[in-house]
Amino acid sequence: MKRLPLIFCLIVYATPIFAQQQDPVSVIAHVLELSDDQVTAWSAILHARETAMRPIAQQAQAKQEALAHALAEPSPDPVAIGNTIIDLTKLQQQMGTINAQSANQFQQLLTDDQMQRLDGIRGAAQVCPIVPALQATGLL
Repeated sequence: MKRLPLIFCLIVYATPIFAQQQDPVSVIAHVLELSDDQVTAWSAILHARETAMRPIAQQAQAKQEALAHALAEPSPDPVAIGNTIIDLTKLQQQMGTINAQSANQFQQLLTDDQMQRLDGIRGAAQVCPIVPALQATGLL
């Protein structure tokens, strides 16, 4: 059973052509065998996530630009830089919360079997970082 995540990981990374030819939603829908209703509901979740994230991402980009500008000053203001970093951190936390809520909503759509498959994929992700390194070095 311990080999299942590794085997799954190898399958996922050994077939990058499949993953590159299809959008991520289609791949996930195929792997988890989502019904049309589940895909429709998940699309609504993804759309809501994107809608919620867009203004936060725009704020974060503006803060990053302000930070870069402040750091480029001949005498950077440490208070302004610190405040900008704090603001960026808060925006990142908001984005993390939105992502977590979306993931939770998606999980609520899944059957027990689909949830077990998702958990297996998550377990495999823990051992998967080695696969790209093996591919890059020609060992896989």
